[in-house]
Amino acid sequence: MTPWRCRCTTCGRTSTPTLAKIRSGRRCKYCARHGFDRAAPARVYVVTHAQHGAVKIGVAGALQRNDRIAQHRRLGWALFYERHVPTGDDALSVEQTILRRLRADGHGIFLTAAQMPNGWTETFDATLVTPAHLRDAIRAHQTNPPPPAPLTLF
Repeated sequence: MTPWRCRCTTCGRTSTPTLAKIRSGRRCKYCARHGFDRAAPARVYVVTHAQHGAVKIGVAGALQRNDRIAQHRRLGWALFYERHVPTGDDALSVEQTILRRLRADGHGIFLTAAQMPNGWTETFDATLVTPAHLRDAIRAHQTNPPPPAPLTLF
């Protein structure tokens, strides 16, 4: 169950799958034909929900027809801010860095899965983490490459 750094023999990109994922026949995260395309243009966004008093950070593909933000709108969320980035990996790096910082500062998950079916783990109490705070954190984020580690081909 421990991820290790590998280079895909199909696409040549580097990822960190677990042995269980390889054995189950899953393709690398870049070759996968479903879900979030980590190699394509993407965006990091902040949405708010007035009724819940919540704010959420998330990522979405920049060119997707099945727009994640539109899904949130149908559930009462409003777009506060979005930033386009070159790739899905860049978007995930921004999101995960900000989430780690906020969790380290003691900000827990605010909504339940019933209140926010897709992305409840990225929600915060809007009185403690404001939409402007998330926007500013996104703007300030610098994408730094991870340190090199050994490669294994799969």
